[in-house]
This record gives sequence, structure tokens and C-alpha cells, in this order.
Amino acid sequence: MKFLIALLLLIIAGLPLHADACSCVPPGTPAEEKAQSSLVFVGRVQSVEERTPRMDKGWVTALSDWFKGVFGNESASDEISDFPYKRVRFAVSETFKGTPVRQQTVRTGMGGGDCGYFFETGQEYVVYAWENGGTPSAGICSLTGPASDPRSGLRELRADK
Repeated sequence: MKFLIALLLLIIAGLPLHADACSCVPPGTPAEEKAQSSLVFVGRVQSVEERTPRMDKGWVTALSDWFKGVFGNESASDEISDFPYKRVRFAVSETFKGTPVRQQTVRTGMGGGDCGYFFETGQEYVVYAWENGGTPSAGICSLTGPASDPRSGLRELRADK
């Protein structure tokens, strides 16, 4: 009996486990991060909205895809990856790279394995964003962070302005 239990535990321990983890190269200096980013700004979060790409396609596409799925039509919009994300709207107070605007929307992941940043409504952040399919995106793998945190590089950005 002990042999059977030990064998069962060994088999279970050898099974592959699915784990999502964010893997980042440590961020560089503010100057290096600015050079690698397509957009760098300081802004206050106005809203954080959970979305999916399917939601962005509109209700007609979503309804059409639902009918195609129900009736077994394989031509539904399978090319749309439906991983959730957050759409974050900022009131921009300073722009260090990119076209100066008063409002900016940035996409980020949900957190955890997708490297998404947890932006809080009402808080001010330094955002280092990159283009992702034409949409500015930000995450935890950059110096993006609260404007009050010296690690975000705000002082250095202002000095280089």
C-alpha cells in the first residue's frame, strides 16, 4: 500500500503544471526607458475600465460571433484574442515624449502573468508606454509608477526637459 501511495505521489509530482508569470528585464535609467518608450508622460488616472478585444469590436460582432458559435459555424471571429485587459484614462499634466495631449488612454494587463500595472483612480503616475498594435500600453516591466516615487524617474525627466 505504501508503495502504491509513493508511486501515485511521484506521478502527480511529475505532471506538468501550468503557471503564468510575468518575466521582465529590469528597467534601465529614466533616460534609457524614455529612449525605449514611444510615449512618456505624467498623468492622473481618471478611470480604469476592464475590457476584452471582443468588447472593442462592438455588440454586433459579439452577437454575430455568438450565433456562429451556437450554430457551429467555424468562421466566427476566432482571430480575436479575447484576453481581458484594462483601459486606463489619464488627465495628462506633463509630456516628456510623444505629442502633448490633455487626455491619454493606455492599455495594461490585468496583473499577474500578463505584467499589467495596477493603476488606481485619482492617483498621479509617470507612465512609460510603448505602441502595441497602435495602442499605447504600459506595464510593470518599466519605470512606470507613482509620480511621488523617486524610482519613477520624474526628477530626471524634468531635469532633461
